[in-house]
Amino acid sequence: MNDQERLLTIFLRLQSGAHLSKLQLADEFGVSEKTIQRDFSLLDQYLESQPIVAAELAYDAKHHTRYLKGKSLFNKKDILVISKILLENRSLNKDENKSLIDSLLALISKEEQKEIYQIIASELLNYAPLSDTQNRIDKIWEWSEIIRKELVLEIRYQSPYNSEKQHTILPVSLYYDVHYFYVVAYNLTFESYMTLKLDRIIDWKVSNEKKPQISYGKKFRDGEVRNKRVDPFMGRELTIRVQFAYDPTIVTDQFSTARIIEQIPDGAVIEFISQDTPGLKRWLLSQADALTVLSPAILVDDMKNFLKKMQQNYDK
Repeated sequence: MNDQERLLTIFLRLQSGAHLSKLQLADEFGVSEKTIQRDFSLLDQYLESQPIVAAELAYDAKHHTRYLKGKSLFNKKDILVISKILLENRSLNKDENKSLIDSLLALISKEEQKEIYQIIASELLNYAPLSDTQNRIDKIWEWSEIIRKELVLEIRYQSPYNSEKQHTILPVSLYYDVHYFYVVAYNLTFESYMTLKLDRIIDWKVSNEKKPQISYGKKFRDGEVRNKRVDPFMGRELTIRVQFAYDPTIVTDQFSTARIIEQIPDGAVIEFISQDTPGLKRWLLSQADALTVLSPAILVDDMKNFLKKMQQNYDK
């Protein structure tokens, strides 16, 4: 490790909230305590010259360590939580996931790294990525930049039915939903929004088409829309009322717009707004006999038809 790498490592650990001693760092990096003291001095000068950095290098006289006085970015608890989430969601391939976790762990001391490795060792060893192992981190960044720059693209897209399609789109949002990343885009041909699975976008190039003028009322508001659906896709908006027999937080946690209308002997009547998509019906069915859809009538009929088809499948 050269001088610059050592300085960067020390700085990142200080940012994470670690208290660092000259002796321990000298032993770890195989240099003299005088060299570490010089590193501290350089970092101190750098922090003083950067008013945008809301921290200073302080000395803990009791433990003879240096630390950043101010707001730290991460501590070992934060990194453990982030690592757990990364290992659970399976969205990155094995190399990407390990690289990301290693980068996070580099922000804390070796002693704290060992603690976290002991906690996540089994999950790390048995991490099972998705069957499609393409690299996603660079692709996610590139598409985020496309959205930020408001570029119109020509894309080739592999549909779920193995047919290839071409679209001219203005991407407006990129988000994560149950293992996958999705792009919401305005389709210039159909003058409507569509949802595309990022993994299925084969290639793309900047189009000669001009950016469409979308009226204020038709602009896509991703935060608002995402609060009203349970899967990545879009559908008509419904106000739904259900009767639920168990803990109502199961419903209210799933739908941020949900409110309890009435408490009854058999549970609670809950109302919420959601978009009518296949994912909505699958979620409602996943609650089995604990949930009954009360309204609207069109959704009640859809649920009856779903249940009828399911019964027919088992009667064959």
